[in-house]
Amino acid sequence: MVKTLALCAVLAACQGGDTAPATADKKTEAKPNTAAPPPAPDAAAAEPKDPVDELGAIPAWQAVVDRAQYLARRGQHGVVYGVLGAPATASGSGSGSGSGSGSGSGSAAVPSPYTWLVDETEGNGSLAIRVDLGKKAGQVKPGDRVAIGGAWALDDARQWYWKADNVQPLPPAPATEAPKDPPAPPGHTIVTGNFPPGVKRISMGNPGDLVYFQVVGAPPAVDGDGWPVADELGNPVVALLVLPGERASYGAQNMRTPDERWQLRRGQTYWVRMGRFHKRGPDKPVVIYARTPPVWVR
Repeated sequence: MVKTLALCAVLAACQGGDTAPATADKKTEAKPNTAAPPPAPDAAAAEPKDPVDELGAIPAWQAVVDRAQYLARRGQHGVVYGVLGAPATASGSGSGSGSGSGSGSGSAAVPSPYTWLVDETEGNGSLAIRVDLGKKAGQVKPGDRVAIGGAWALDDARQWYWKADNVQPLPPAPATEAPKDPPAPPGHTIVTGNFPPGVKRISMGNPGDLVYFQVVGAPPAVDGDGWPVADELGNPVVALLVLPGERASYGAQNMRTPDERWQLRRGQTYWVRMGRFHKRGPDKPVVIYARTPPVWVR
């Protein structure tokens, strides 16, 4: 009996000693954090967005391709964007139909009320549209990246211009790979020049190469069909060359004027920087897309 009472006392003492520390631990124990951790910042969301997306703006040359959707006489309206260039010239001067194309019909530049808006997405500076800034001209200057609201109109010389009703400055374009070639003059101007270092025959070219060629067939019947070219006249066609800006118009509605097209002459030598190409089959010439405008080699 005595042993039993002693054993009970020991057990009670042990249980009492364990109880006090356990109670203290419960008071000081920190509750686990079950809340979800805050989401990591999205790097893409942190980057400033280009306002052209919010404005629904399209590149300057795309407005030429889609001209039928942006005609002032129909009450249509759009927003184009690009980089303001120098004052434009009147229709027929500074275009591919001048002396640069070898036609011998060059003319002196004629001042006009328009300013070039250069497409920054293709053509290496060669694709541009005439814009009439009107009273908005004092708000911007050459070199500014802008979005211009308005629509297409025809002047008395039957040349298209973008009649502005709003001009909004834009931040610089998002950084891209630096171009390998100096900017070309706007307005489908075909300049003359010598062969650049490292130029290859077009039959031996790869994307990114400088290649020379001669037109050996008829001009494309439809924008984007490509020019039949070879290393030199008399050789079989090796490629159909699509120059910057050459693609079919919206709804097949052809509203381009001659100075909005490249004017190449059969048998003359030109060079371009070659872009991507498309193989169509073993018995058909490849389609090559030029990254730069043609340069005429005298």
